Amino acid sequence: MLRYLLRFALLTIGFALTTLGLMTWQARGLSFDGLWPMEGPFAVHPLHLLVLGLAMIPPTLWEIFVLEQQRAPRKGSADRPRNEASAPR
Repeated sequence: MLRYLLRFALLTIGFALTTLGLMTWQARGLSFDGLWPMEGPFAVHPLHLLVLGLAMIPPTLWEIFVLEQQRAPRKGSADRPRNEASAPR
């Protein structure tokens, strides 16, 4: 249960960072000023948040699907033999 809570919290954080990055970037007029740290004093640009959020979402969804697959028993698995080679024909 704690694994699900952690994964869904990460998914929520990923979507929140994506939304925050998009809205903040739009508030700045979709400007690329200050995107690279070499251009001036280091500050987090909204695109950094956007990219971080977008990078978090797919792996977190994948982990949730893997947890679901491991948790759900296969239908009809008790009827099938474990090794297909040893199954009578």
